[in-house]
This record gives sequence, C-alpha cells and structure tokens, in this order.
Amino acid sequence: MNRTPRLLNRMVLSLLGLLLLAGGLNALLVAISEGYARGWRNVASGLGAWFDAMLAETTLPGQKDSWLWIVVAALLICAILVMLWWIAVQGRGRGGDYLSTYIPDESMPGRVEISQSTVEQALRHFLGRRGDVVSINVSVWELGPEAGLRIKVQPRKGTAPGALGRDVATAARLAQAALGVGGPVLIYLVVGTRSRFARSERVL
Repeated sequence: MNRTPRLLNRMVLSLLGLLLLAGGLNALLVAISEGYARGWRNVASGLGAWFDAMLAETTLPGQKDSWLWIVVAALLICAILVMLWWIAVQGRGRGGDYLSTYIPDESMPGRVEISQSTVEQALRHFLGRRGDVVSINVSVWELGPEAGLRIKVQPRKGTAPGALGRDVATAARLAQAALGVGGPVLIYLVVGTRSRFARSERVL
C-alpha cells in the first residue's frame, strides 16, 4: 500500500549484484589462473597509463593537479544527494492518524483526530475474543482523499483463512461505521513460527 519504487529498487539491486559478481569472479580468476592474471595485469597497466596521460592532458598551465578531480568531487556530491533522496522515497505513504479534520462549529470549533490505535481497539472489540488469532496489527496509509487501513492478522495453524478474512473485513467495516470514517482496507494474513508455537492464552 505504500509508494516505494519496488521495481526500480530491484533493478538497482540487480545491477549492483552483477557488478559485485563480476568483481568477485575477476578476483577469483586472477588468483587461480596464471594466464588470466598475466592478461589482467597488462590490461590494468594499460588503463593506468591511459589515466595518467588523461590527467597530464587536463592539467591547467601553472597547476600540478588535473581539473578532472573537481569533476570527480562534483559527481560524488551528486551521488550522495541522490542516495539521500533514494532513502527519503522509501516507504512513503505511511501515516499516523487515521482521521484529522477541523470542525467549524460555531459554538465549539475544533479538530478531531483518530489515531490508528483507536481503530485497532475498535477492531478488537468487534472481533471479540477469538482463540484462532495470535495477534493483530493495524497501520494507516495515505492513499489520497481518504486514508487506508492495512490490517495484519496472524492466525493459528489450521485456521480457515477465508472465514477469518471475512470476519475481519466485517469487523473493519463495523469499526469504520462506528468511527464515522471510510477508505480502503487491506487484510493481510500471515502465518509463521509464532502461529505454531503461541500459547493458547495469547488471544485477542
């Protein structure tokens, strides 16, 4: 439900993985193959000579260093800014309050705020005490004009997911009606080790 660029993240991770794999394979071949190591040393020495010549050609008169280092420094600063932006765009869309609205009442104007914990308590109330649920967690996501709910439910092993999902959906709609709010609802059922070994006392 968030706006994390997952496809772009996977593409960047795949590219970085391929680069690291190529570097590791090159180091392995240098270590185990004498012929490859000799050829790699020739390539590396050629690249070093080409780089030294480029630095010499780009050195300004009266200066000892090339202006290419300024370009490298600028590129590094740009890379740092891009990485900071990349971190900032991860996981966008998650909110804190489910509802925050101003009521322009003449006698008592004010703002009404409903937190996600309030929605979670209402959901627990309408679900009642169930022995087939280990835990339940509610998070709020900003999806446009109305906030959305992501309800993560961890059922016990052997619980029918269809029936439980319908019960949670009904409880979510009842909670929304009681609070006077709407918006989309995503129900997420997850099963793990905790579902198998949780004690019977751990119910809603």
